Amino acid sequence: MRTQQGLTLPELLIGAALIGVLAGLAIPAVKGVIEQTKARTVSDRFEAELAFARSEAVLRRRQVVVCRTRDFERCLDWGAWSAGAMTFEDRNYDRDLSPGETVLRVQQEKDFNGLHMVGNANRPVIGFRPDGRSAGSSTTLRICAKSLAALRLLVINTGGRTRTTPAGRDTPACGSDWKANGA
Repeated sequence: MRTQQGLTLPELLIGAALIGVLAGLAIPAVKGVIEQTKARTVSDRFEAELAFARSEAVLRRRQVVVCRTRDFERCLDWGAWSAGAMTFEDRNYDRDLSPGETVLRVQQEKDFNGLHMVGNANRPVIGFRPDGRSAGSSTTLRICAKSLAALRLLVINTGGRTRTTPAGRDTPACGSDWKANGA
């Protein structure tokens, strides 16, 4: 008499069902980790851009501005920072790119990894004075997932220093300022 080797059809079906259930539980968690990693990358990159702007302001002894843009020729007063941003030397202190002013670096929409970054409507540009201080009030930029849920915060204080932190449960989503401003 031969002994049975292998699995029966019911055993295979139960095993496949268990694998499906476990995969169904793991995929959302993995997506969350991937989104958080993307958000950290975007916040670290933009924090480095702000540090660059600040150091250039001190080095050049002129105001340096980081602003939202779509065409890299003029600053926008509204919309998502993730549509594009440019850093330039603001010689005439008008907080907009003027003829003769040098664009130092740009960040294109693709550099934001499909995430959204928005800020306060009352702070359309982030400028740094020749002494490295911020040329304006403190502000917070929110980095959000495609679902517009806030993932990370990038805080710029009046001294010109920046820091990043994970978004809390009570952090507003990006939807209101992202959709309303047509970004």
